Order: sequence, then C-alpha cells, then structure tokens
Amino acid sequence: MEILNKVLPKKKEEIAAPQNTIAIQKKDYLNEGYDTSKACRGRASNLKTGLEMVYEKYFNQCKLDEHKQKQLKQPYLTELNEVTTDIKNKENEVQELTQQITTHREDIQQIKQDIILVKKQPENFGIDIEHKSNIKLWIGLVFLIPLSFYIFIFYISTAYSAFFKKFDSKNALFETVFEADALTRALEDGPLELGFVLFIPFVFFSLGYLIHMFWERKTNANYIKVVGLLLITFLFDAILAYLIDEKVHELNRRRGELHFSISMAIQNANFWLIIFAGFVSYIVWGLVFDMVMNENAKRFKIQVFKRSKNEAIQDKTKLIDRTIKKRTRLKEKLDELSIKSIRLESIVAGFILPIQNYKTFAVEYLKGWQKFIAAELTLGKNEQEQLISDCRAVYNDHMTALDLETDDYQNKVYTPKL
Repeated sequence: MEILNKVLPKKKEEIAAPQNTIAIQKKDYLNEGYDTSKACRGRASNLKTGLEMVYEKYFNQCKLDEHKQKQLKQPYLTELNEVTTDIKNKENEVQELTQQITTHREDIQQIKQDIILVKKQPENFGIDIEHKSNIKLWIGLVFLIPLSFYIFIFYISTAYSAFFKKFDSKNALFETVFEADALTRALEDGPLELGFVLFIPFVFFSLGYLIHMFWERKTNANYIKVVGLLLITFLFDAILAYLIDEKVHELNRRRGELHFSISMAIQNANFWLIIFAGFVSYIVWGLVFDMVMNENAKRFKIQVFKRSKNEAIQDKTKLIDRTIKKRTRLKEKLDELSIKSIRLESIVAGFILPIQNYKTFAVEYLKGWQKFIAAELTLGKNEQEQLISDCRAVYNDHMTALDLETDDYQNKVYTPKL
C-alpha cells in the first residue's frame, strides 16, 4: 500500500466511533500497556516493540472492518461522483466549443472562396452589374459639375445682395439678385463678410448630402428628416428673396405707401422668381447628385461585397480567438478535476486509517506503561523519572516515524500500489 498525500482533512460527513466504544477501548489499551510494562519491568526498549504491535493490531482491525471503511469512504465517494459528473459536463462543453471553432473556420474558408468567385460570377451572389452604370455616371457628372458652379455663384450673389448690398434706383431686376462683384465687394467690406458669402453655398451642399444619406435608408424617420431639410432649404431661400425684395421696395417706395410685408412678398413675382431660381436648381442638383452617388455605388458593388466579407472574416477570427481562450480555460479546469478525480479514486480504492483514534489509544497504552513504572516498579526517584522520560521519548519517536506528531488531521489514507 502507498500513502496518498499522507493525510486527509476531516470530513463533516465522517461518522465518529461511539463514545462509549472508544472509552472501553481506551481502558483496554491502558490495561494492556500496564500488563506489558509489568511483564518487562517497564524497559523503554520493550515499549518501542509494544507500540509497534499496538499500531499493527489497530491497522489490521481498521483494514478488515469493511463497514467502518464504507462509512469513512462515503463522503469521498460522493465527492468523486460529483467530480465525475462535472468532468463529463465540461468535456461536453469542450467538444461543443471545438465544433464551434471548426464551423467558424469552415465559414472563413467559404467566405474566402466567395471573395475569389464574386468577380467571375457576381450574379451568383445577387450582384447585378449594369454595364450602363458608367454611362449614367458620366452623364450625371456632366450635369452635376455645372450645376454645382451655378449654385455656388447664385448663393454667393444672393447672400451678398440680401445682407450687404446697397441698392439704388438704377439697378435692374437682374442686378438686384446677381452681383458680379460679390466676392470683391465682400472683401472690401471686411473678412467676415467675405467668409459669410464665400461659405454659405456649402450650407446648401451639406443639406443636399444629408438628404442623400437619409434617402438611402428608407425609413419613416428618414423620410421625416428629408422633408424637414427641404423645408429648411425652402425657408432659407424665401428669407433671401424677402430681404432682396424688401430692399428694392423700400428703395422705390413713395411717401404714403405701406412698408414691405410678407403678404406683399407673396404677391410679388420677383419674390417667387428668386426662390425658384435657387430652390428649384437646388432640388435638381440634389436629384442629380443622388443619381451620381447611386450609379457610383453600382460600380463598386463587388468592392462593397468584398469589404463586407473581409469584415465578416475579422469578426469570425475574433470569435474563434474568444472561443479558443474559453476552451483553454475549460481544459485547465478539466486537468484540475482529473487530478482530483484520481486522488479520490485512490482513496476509495485504498483504505482509511482514523489516525486520531490510534493516537488516543497509543497515549492510553503509554499511560498504562508509565503507570506501572510509577506505581509498582521499585526504583530510585531519579531513576524512575529518567525511565518515564525515556518511555516518553520512545513514544515521540514512534509518532514521528509514523508522521503522526501533528494534530491537524483526522485520517491517513493508504492506496494500492500501481
């Protein structure tokens, strides 16, 4: 037999021997120590042999007591069953994670194959490549670029006329809206005025870009946003037209005539002419811009497809890494449980020696031995004390040899040799 870890901590479930039985056994060991000591005149050398015999007797009794061994092993057997169940569950988890990793890797290989095949057979992936997209794109750009210049010039001129220009009676209708020297005159007025009229067209270009972005994702919320942006653009054009018409009216107003008002602006053809010269051209620019962006997107459907697939590969790779780390942690736990299972199996296959009980009986045997020396053996006081001390030393050596000098464990476990 081998000793597994030498000792086991006491289990709560272990059933202690009945107190009356232990008391009877203690008395028997006390008497046996006394009688043996009497037979050999208390010699310390004989005590060593006696203790060894006591231990061998106790050892064999415990080993042959199957009922007691079953009681002592029951908590370890219960724990072994729990560990075995835990091992099976974790093995199943490891198997599932391994299957997930394999599936993800197969998915990555399939995605890579799709990336290779999409260029040759785009229709198999739901990608409809229109050969006319290039023609539509270039036609759209032919219209979009001049329209952008027109809107840029229109809003620079209109903004300068509305906010900074001083009219006189000699200005014709066209000159009230269009100011050929808007940038030069704005620069003369100051850098802030120049910045205002120079960058105001980009407000409208930004609104057009936002309309395109919202229109791409056709949701009710985006429809509301598009309508809101169009209303904002219309109101901005209406304000510019109103400010210009107001300046013209005030310049030509005769004494007694009413000041310019919104009702007058609505009835004025010039007001609507300015609005539609800007707003309608802006709407046309927005439609052409949207068409150009859509046709451009069609040209890059394969690139978009590849980009989305590469992103999917990255996501799958990250998922594989996380799954591998999780599986590694589970395997480490499985290794710990396997070691614990082997230890418990060894305990169940071997036998358990309730060592604390033996120490109790060995002490009683020593007491009986020393009782004879102190009570009946005729010796001088010093010789008697020395003999008792020698017997205590023999007892301590006996306990040390059995590795029983500490009191922090209840059982010693013996396992079969492999």
